[in-house]
Amino acid sequence: MTVSRRNALGAIGVGLPLAAAATRALAAPVVPPAPPPMPTGAAIHEPSAPPLPPGGAPEVFDKVGLEWVMNIVPFCSEPEYMGSAQDQVASDGYRNDVWPVIGGVFYGRGIKGTVIPGGGDFPVIRPDGVVVVDALYRLKTDDNQQIIIHNKGLGYTEEKYRLLPTFEVPGAKYAWLRESVFVATLTFPVPPSIKTPDFGPKANGRLIQVFRLT
Repeated sequence: MTVSRRNALGAIGVGLPLAAAATRALAAPVVPPAPPPMPTGAAIHEPSAPPLPPGGAPEVFDKVGLEWVMNIVPFCSEPEYMGSAQDQVASDGYRNDVWPVIGGVFYGRGIKGTVIPGGGDFPVIRPDGVVVVDALYRLKTDDNQQIIIHNKGLGYTEEKYRLLPTFEVPGAKYAWLRESVFVATLTFPVPPSIKTPDFGPKANGRLIQVFRLT
């Protein structure tokens, strides 16, 4: 993403009478500031925890398991830019563009269906340089149940993302989606071995692989 921010303009006519300052300001050409570089560290590194304490890790009494439950392949259109390229500062960081969701497919353990057009991916680069993935859209199962997915996480590099999806779904059949804790990965572009619908040459897909913590 192209990153830019608001640059402060120097004061005009300091110490001059107000009328003269106003005349100079009106006559001076307006030159838009150049966008600054992407914050250092944005999507280029992976953080690591400090070393283990003396004696190593303690005994783990309740070990966490991980099981694959679902592949989601949402497709987006080309990005829609949120405003002037010279003024892209939001309250929580750099929000340059939105990636509208236009469709897709999903399938997994006892579940399959399509991605409903609408919603999108709303990435942001925080002031500390960390890239945040923030996607909100809907899934429709083959038995006509709608599921809201909110998939938020961090991008460490262009190839490595770690996400924490949550699901809102009515009824009992898919209750396990709202009763479980999940982690997910994002792979872009979609690997050639994954069969997907054709949404046209300008569409871009990503593979979301969802895992349930046990």
